[in-house]
Amino acid sequence: MLACVIAEIVLTVAPIPGITYHTFYYDDVTGQRFYPHTTMIYRNERGDHVRRRVNDWGYLDADHGLFKMAGAIRIGFFGDSFTEARQVPLAQTFHGRLEAELNRPTASSQYECIAISMMGYGTLQSWLECRRWMETLDLDHVVYVFCENDPGNNVPALNFSDDVPYPVLVGDSLAIDRSFAERNAHKARWKHRTWQYLKSNSLLFSTIETRVRFLQSRGIDLRVDEAERHMAAPAGRNAPIAAISPPSTWPDSLRDHAALLTERVIVEWKREVEASGRTFVIAYVPRTAAVKTPQLPADDWHAWLRDVCARNQVSMIDPTERLVALQASGRDVFFDHFTDAGHEAFAAELLAWFREGLAPTQSAHP
Repeated sequence: MLACVIAEIVLTVAPIPGITYHTFYYDDVTGQRFYPHTTMIYRNERGDHVRRRVNDWGYLDADHGLFKMAGAIRIGFFGDSFTEARQVPLAQTFHGRLEAELNRPTASSQYECIAISMMGYGTLQSWLECRRWMETLDLDHVVYVFCENDPGNNVPALNFSDDVPYPVLVGDSLAIDRSFAERNAHKARWKHRTWQYLKSNSLLFSTIETRVRFLQSRGIDLRVDEAERHMAAPAGRNAPIAAISPPSTWPDSLRDHAALLTERVIVEWKREVEASGRTFVIAYVPRTAAVKTPQLPADDWHAWLRDVCARNQVSMIDPTERLVALQASGRDVFFDHFTDAGHEAFAAELLAWFREGLAPTQSAHP
């Protein structure tokens, strides 16, 4: 026991690359969330070190009350790791910056930005989270933060996970494959919950689990590369095509299927949000290459998403030009995700959208 206590202290104090809490909590709606009231540690090769607290509901955001203040306007952001934004302190995230800007002393209304997101979420999981929270939190505006890997996350052959729900087309209808919940029913029982709790609150248990997985997949290997030194997960690293791969590298059938599924989810999501009197909008996160080398032909979902939004009357917030300009000025907007500068530009584009009257200036529904 003394050795375990000493090991826990060492892992907590020493800035060892790859050491972090495994704060995942099984969720039978989306597959997983974070364990509430735990700590997320982010480190990268540049030496950045960020510690963020998980809120009451299991997301990397501030704690929010279920009931909003009279006259307040709530904006819900739904998405994946770009919305989660563990790479920067909460106040520097795009939603943290947006809330601060909207609530300047001259503001006529009180705004509250709420981020409900999780690394790895695809369009369907973001929609399911919106279903869970939109009415409960009395949101006025729903913003889906679209990332380039989202269409692939909706297809099992590209997402490499049997532990999440997937959209399925049944004739002309959109259904949800929830078979993952049956396969993972044991994760809702006390034995698994106990292990999840221990990992979420102990760096020692989290590190042991990571090392055991490496041993199971690789055996003893005295030669490691840079990614392995940072304890990056080995699963799927040799996969030729993944959700984040440029769409031109996908077989036509997979690309067409992912595009069709994603559009159907977006259309159904928009319909539900607007039927309740709320505003639905998509904010686009471009590929790194489109920002750092804008002179080269794009290999991304940008044109497709613009077409989808135009066909279905969905407002689209596109920060690409602003990000390109900031990158050209010498400020790096991407590292592995948005840098502080990237969040600054993204927040500025969102702020312009809300201030220019493209969104209502008061509560969007009775």
